[in-house]
Amino acid sequence: MTKPKISLVIPAYNEEKYIRPTLESVKRARILYEKTMKEKVEIIVVDNDSTDKTADIAREYGCEVVHFKEHNIAAVRNAGAKKAKGDYIAFVDADSSIIPEDTFINIHKNLEKKDIFGGGSRMRPDKINSLFGLFGFGIVDFIFYLIAVDLRGLGLVLFYLRRNDFEEMKGFNESFWALEDKDFGVRMKKMAEAKKQRLFHLKKPVIVSTRKNNITNSADMLRSYMKIIKKDEVKKEESVHDMFYDIDNLR
Repeated sequence: MTKPKISLVIPAYNEEKYIRPTLESVKRARILYEKTMKEKVEIIVVDNDSTDKTADIAREYGCEVVHFKEHNIAAVRNAGAKKAKGDYIAFVDADSSIIPEDTFINIHKNLEKKDIFGGGSRMRPDKINSLFGLFGFGIVDFIFYLIAVDLRGLGLVLFYLRRNDFEEMKGFNESFWALEDKDFGVRMKKMAEAKKQRLFHLKKPVIVSTRKNNITNSADMLRSYMKIIKKDEVKKEESVHDMFYDIDNLR
């Protein structure tokens, strides 16, 4: 098999109701990339001990499925990265994260430039359904996103970088049980600056799922977020488990 140029890692836990649109968009982007750039993309779905048909659906789409038991999202992402064979590596979530068709082409072109370290992407919620459209999206997410991306220049949502830089960063911090992506974005920016490079975020937004916000009371979701952003709470499994692995407890 031809060595892939890009590896995309998708962590997934019980996503049978949501992962097909994600994989359909990934398939379209992969076909266009391989036709245009004459390079290969591998898709790695990390099945985080799902009890539904997530893994079967991933195999239907020709993904490599990696089984990982521990419910620690940082460790799940890292498990997928360890299997990656591409020179470039990217990460996106499984729950209806619809990527633009030219995503892989732009990742390739950006990382061919020596002054670009990597980056993230903009995002657009799949539904806006409450007060000012914010609570349906998750007001904390919305405010954090504006601060992180537009004011601080961090990458979020769909991370991409060279695999050797990811390894030098030692991947995602597994002491974080949540907000590991925000921590990763901060460290990406610091390493880019140390290497005298820059982050370059994909211009077209990834459509992200608002399902957690849509199935819970907005006030309860806000309280849950406020709890985990307190100092060191993101490093306690019991503080974040319901929000990420047992959302029914928040209904």
